[in-house]
Amino acid sequence: MTRSLLACGLAAIALAGSIRAQQPPEQPQIPTFSESTGSEYVLLPVQVFDKKGRFVEGLSKKDFHVRVEGVPVELDTFEQDENAPVSFAFLIDTSGSMRLADKLEHSKAAVRHLVSQRRPGDDFALLAFAEEEVRLVSDFSSDPARLLRALDGLEASGRTALFDAVAATPSRMLAGRNGKRAILLFTDGVDNASRLTATEMAEILQQVSIPVYAIGMKNAAFDRLTDEERRDLALDNLRILAGSSGGQMFLAGGDEDLRPMAAKIDGEVRKQYLLGFAPSGRGDPKYRIIVVSVAKPGNWVVRARRGYRGSAPAPVPGARPAAAPAAAR
Repeated sequence: MTRSLLACGLAAIALAGSIRAQQPPEQPQIPTFSESTGSEYVLLPVQVFDKKGRFVEGLSKKDFHVRVEGVPVELDTFEQDENAPVSFAFLIDTSGSMRLADKLEHSKAAVRHLVSQRRPGDDFALLAFAEEEVRLVSDFSSDPARLLRALDGLEASGRTALFDAVAATPSRMLAGRNGKRAILLFTDGVDNASRLTATEMAEILQQVSIPVYAIGMKNAAFDRLTDEERRDLALDNLRILAGSSGGQMFLAGGDEDLRPMAAKIDGEVRKQYLLGFAPSGRGDPKYRIIVVSVAKPGNWVVRARRGYRGSAPAPVPGARPAAAPAAAR
């Protein structure tokens, strides 16, 4: 599998067509965007937390500064509506190691719980991966009945190709109808079949506009493992998968962990700020580092993706490069 094919495979997660935000008719539509060329729209889901980890609400467009390679850019999209519907894609590891300690069954329970909390307009898709195959088990739909039936039929077998699975996810994965989107990845982190390295995976994920929430399934023996044994479980890889996309990694031991995690993820995604800007079309299409910061005084933690591949954005007229007061981590 070539590097370019892998990049295209994951980039397809982000585009899969234009985004059609499910909002009242009087609300403006989110501009269409793609990340396959150098001049398409860049959408930034952003979350802001205070020093105690609480979500910061009530920020306005003027409270955000976005810099690309140190140069301020002007935002032409700003939205924050906690009641807006969300498109969730569940990517579940069905390799043989997920059979141990009922990790697959616990993952299924978490999906059921999140789906049970759905709101009008939400839609869901289910994908499963093992060996070198990623299967679209249930395509996006606002009616979860088919997804839940298919979920019951998932069984664990084969080896884990974690990175290849995420990179090669079919383009239909995020053909959801909503501007707010999230990938929930359930895996035990054991990657014994991929041909893509963690570093290569991070570089690809940095181009994707959808937060990946990586949920690492552990068993009762996890807390007794040495640091070396934990490294063998590829937990750092899960952190890379999550952090590069603006998501987060969690560790779960069973249903008692997964239910509150699912509720936390659901709440975070719904509280996203959506920022966006259009590249100018000038300059070579290349990977460009994005820094999102909050100008409002305070000790903020900003979570957003780290870059995009495309042309340079149009700078704010008269603006000069400046240090960011609270940068995305």
